[in-house]
Amino acid sequence: MSKSGTIVDSNAQKFEIKASYASLLIAMFGFICFGLGNILAGTVNEAPGRISWILQWGGPLLLALAVTFHLAHLSYRIGRPAVVFLITGPLLLGLCTTPFLFDPELFVLDSNWSRLAWSLWAVGLLCLAAGFAAVAVHKERQVEHRIAQIKDVGDTNESDISVHASFFTLILASLGFTLYAAGYIQWIEVPGGTRWGWSLQVIGCVLLAVAIINHVEHLHRRIGKAAVFFAIVGALLLAISSLPYAINIDNVLDPFWGQSFWLIWGLGALCGAVSMLFIVVRKHSTAHLFHDQLN
Repeated sequence: MSKSGTIVDSNAQKFEIKASYASLLIAMFGFICFGLGNILAGTVNEAPGRISWILQWGGPLLLALAVTFHLAHLSYRIGRPAVVFLITGPLLLGLCTTPFLFDPELFVLDSNWSRLAWSLWAVGLLCLAAGFAAVAVHKERQVEHRIAQIKDVGDTNESDISVHASFFTLILASLGFTLYAAGYIQWIEVPGGTRWGWSLQVIGCVLLAVAIINHVEHLHRRIGKAAVFFAIVGALLLAISSLPYAINIDNVLDPFWGQSFWLIWGLGALCGAVSMLFIVVRKHSTAHLFHDQLN
């Protein structure tokens, strides 16, 4: 009960948005940079320009920074190993574009640099897959062994199961990133990829959308329906960006589909930014509820 005498739902605090405004805003600007960088790349027929690569470099690094800003709470909630992977993944997604900051033409003129970029990109995606797998392991320790957070942060409260996502959701997310990475690994072996590789990218991103949908009941109560909707749309747009090549691999030779890939992928990333914006708005609009509980 608050000072005003209002009875407060004891479960309400479970859905409080714990992430700070700084963390959420940094993530939002990260997605904006990531999205705009890809959209700029889709406006040219030749190699993406330096500004495009700068944005594609900075966007993922901002996402990694956003996770770092939320480090203490995430370490408690999902475990430190998962947090390490979820920071390393975006870092590699950004750092893989570093050579093209200095010479954008390397992307099309030197296959060795482009293969290195796709290799690091694939490893970054695999780190994200490992991150969700680590969350599942963290939850398994809590549920099955009842040791809560003891090994991570010393919390000995056995009833404190901090991972709300189901094992199925976490496995779907991990598998989705794994398949997405496997698709890019094909690029390393075959310039332009293979139909099989592009198909894996489509399936991987669809699995990410399904993972969000599978967790939608909890997510919409915590971050709101609008944020969840744009997160799902974003994942589906990433899948759609690869679909033309999965249907017909000869489309890799068509500049129209090449530009479409960058543009659609960029729109998917911008959906992530819109989702983060709605989370910020929801945090602000519901902050007084949790303030009243504390009072």
